[in-house]
Amino acid sequence: MFKSNHQKLSQSRINMMNDVLSALTGRKLNVDELKAVKAKVSEWLINGKDSGTISNDFYLMSGKIEGGLDVIIAMVENNAPEEEIRIHTDSVVARIESISL
Repeated sequence: MFKSNHQKLSQSRINMMNDVLSALTGRKLNVDELKAVKAKVSEWLINGKDSGTISNDFYLMSGKIEGGLDVIIAMVENNAPEEEIRIHTDSVVARIESISL
């Protein structure tokens, strides 16, 4: 059975958010993994915005997540205290969880 474009978009959105959550939770943060996930989010957002397959609201909300990843990457690269990094990580995770998929 073929999936509709809406189903494909929803699955793509879910996969992207799951990738971000996986990179941010459960273990020591890996800068290379975070950068790869951030690049994936950026590409997905650009493609979705250009094609009109994601809403402006979702684009803006996801842009905030992308910005949060930038902050976390910079903090990890600059050896910020683990507690401070965790505060930002928890904030990005909460933002992801607040998005209705």
